This record gives sequence, structure tokens and C-alpha cells, in this order.
Amino acid sequence: MKLSAHIKRWSAVTAAITVSAVALAACGGSGDSADGGERDTITIATSNDAPFSFVKDGKLTGIDGEMINAIAKENGWKVEVFTTVFSTLIAALKAKKADVIVDAMYVTDERKKEIDFTDTWYTQGEAMIVPAESTITSRDELQGKVLGGQTGTAFADFIKGLKGGEIKLFDSQAALIQGIANGQVDAAFTDSAVVSYSLVQNPNDKIKIVEPYEPFFPGTIGAGVRKDDTALLTELNKGLVDLKASPRYVEILKKYGLTEANAAK
Repeated sequence: MKLSAHIKRWSAVTAAITVSAVALAACGGSGDSADGGERDTITIATSNDAPFSFVKDGKLTGIDGEMINAIAKENGWKVEVFTTVFSTLIAALKAKKADVIVDAMYVTDERKKEIDFTDTWYTQGEAMIVPAESTITSRDELQGKVLGGQTGTAFADFIKGLKGGEIKLFDSQAALIQGIANGQVDAAFTDSAVVSYSLVQNPNDKIKIVEPYEPFFPGTIGAGVRKDDTALLTELNKGLVDLKASPRYVEILKKYGLTEANAAK
């Protein structure tokens, strides 16, 4: 992957880009009710990216995927999925290919000019990863250390601004993690949700994620709707309140490697 999931979620969305999107189910904002009737289906737009919102064995899953499933179940909605590349999610939403963007999209001022966001679903930023026996606890302790990052991500540039010594870049996150485990680097930076999910799937006792840790790139995640779809925004926020009040909310975060620290405040 040339860009980490985190960086894709920070990237600006250009509505003018045209792509060929693939619908995994019906695509086309079927939840909109012209006659004001009750919604029975909600079509979500996603880039099908684990661990956020992706289809596995024909079912929508992931952090955001399971959250929208829970909200939909409470409202009696059937969930359908429309997939496209991340950079065109907003364009697809505005073109009514879907009713809501559910794909770990960061809430930014630029995006709020084009769409409305729900209340915060959860937060996440980058993670600092070190060898299991390391005593490093913060970015302030990296002077003279060998730092690692993934080629093509903002973290590759980020570590150049730290006071480390040698920099080593890896072509994939798997190679980056292996580099830490092998002692090639003293500390590395990557997307927190992605690396947490990777370690849930493939535990590695030779590395650890530094906790507690205050991200340099903190991100607030929300679902996006069209600006004129105020009724859906209200329904989603109400469902989110109920989800957060239930044990299921934290269970979903932990299932994909996040913690209560990522819960929306």
C-alpha cells in the first residue's frame, strides 16, 4: 500500500475526479424517500479498507462497518454497500450514489464545506512502535535513535523532523513491523488502527505499541451525509448515542485493536 489508511483519510477530496465505482449491492441512495415515508434501506459508501469499513464473506464489517450495522439494526434499516476509491467518496455521496460515507473519514474544515458530519464516532492517530524490551516512552526520547517509517506515507516525512539519527524506510507495513522486531530500528510510526488490527490478526511479542501516547496527527472520525439530508443526520446521531451507551461500542473498538482511549469523549 503506497499510502497508509491514515494518510488517505487526511487527503483532500476532489469532486472533479471521475472513477468507475463498483457496487457490492444496490447503489444509489435507496434510503432517500421522496414521499417522506420511513427509510427502509441505507446505502453506505466505503473504499472497502480494513480495519475500518470492509466486506468480508459477503458481510459489511470493520470498526465503522459494525457501528453502522448496529445503528441500522436499531432503526430497522437494511444496509447496502457502494464501493469507490477513498478520494471520490464525497463526490459519490453528493451524486447520490450512497446515503452516507462510513469509512473512518477524518472530520476537517475543508470537508465540512462540502458535507455534514455526524457526532464523533471515535478518535485515532498514529502509533509509535518500539521493540518489546525498549524503554522509550515518548517522541522526546528519540534523539540519536534509528527511526523507521513506510515509504510514501506522511510518516516518512514526519520522522525526518524528529531529532533521530539514521532513518530507515520500508516498502510495506509488514516489512516495517518486521524491521522493529529484528532490531533494525529503535522506533517507528504508522497508522494506529491499522497496526493495532495487524497485531490482533498476527500477534508479535517482539514489538509493542507505546501507551499512553499522544499522537502528533490526532484524528476525529465521523460519518458524512449530504448537507440537505438533515433527517438522516439526526437519525444517525440518535443511533450513535444509543450505541455509545451500550457495551457493544467499546467491544467493537477492542475487537479491532483499539482501546477505550479511542472512544469519543
